[in-house]
Amino acid sequence: MNDCKNILKTKLQTGRSGLERKNKLLLKERRIKRLNEAISFSSGTQENPDKHIINVLPNNIEVYFLKPGKEVFRPLNPNLYDMTPIVSGSGLLSFKEIFDIILKVSLVNKGQFKKLLVLIYRLAYMLDFREIKGKLRYMSNDDNDEILNCIENIEKDCKDCFGSSGLLGFLNFLDILGWNEDNKYHIVNGKADFNNKNRFNIGRINTLLSCIAIPCLAFDFVEHILAKKDNPQEIDHKNILDIIQRLINSKGICVPKRTEIIGWLNPYLYI
Repeated sequence: MNDCKNILKTKLQTGRSGLERKNKLLLKERRIKRLNEAISFSSGTQENPDKHIINVLPNNIEVYFLKPGKEVFRPLNPNLYDMTPIVSGSGLLSFKEIFDIILKVSLVNKGQFKKLLVLIYRLAYMLDFREIKGKLRYMSNDDNDEILNCIENIEKDCKDCFGSSGLLGFLNFLDILGWNEDNKYHIVNGKADFNNKNRFNIGRINTLLSCIAIPCLAFDFVEHILAKKDNPQEIDHKNILDIIQRLINSKGICVPKRTEIIGWLNPYLYI
């Protein structure tokens, strides 16, 4: 059995050092490559969208987009480049369903919960990707991949949490969800656009980091309540109110603070 603790060791991806700037440049290049691929996809109609298969997982589970997505057709401020991310067996997951899956893992196995969070962090920054025939893809079924073995170990311990598409399907869904968020915000006049450096994290990064922050904040609050169950008058509601306020302020996105992400992903994340 591989040592997932060492395999999942991940450097904090934000900061000002030369290495971090290099990481950001590589991430930008990967996101642009994905955007250009999305731009090249043919588009069907609202009634008959075109299907674009991104990955095929074990048991013939398909990871794919339907183009165009529903936000293309909304009357006010349509997202012209929206697509619908789908994984067969799971379909289109809502954010509520995503958070529920992650929190189920926290209840089943706290150690595997933290490993799952690290995998989502690595997914946000596209650290576990391969180029296959000129296209960037998240891992599928390479039996020699150490990260894949960690995924299989998590699923083995939390087998009832992820549904028929499994943890690999869930992570692939998060990948194309983040990809689609980039499509919405970083395609301008038919071209990939990251010219506004202040908007770099908008899209993929903020969306997937929110998939870490919201379950972690909720988990911390539940742990706090359990610790105070014999003295309910000592329960501090600031945590849950903070979640609500952050969601309101950022229109549904809850990006973790630097200190939060370091604490939540300890001992896997290092500076």
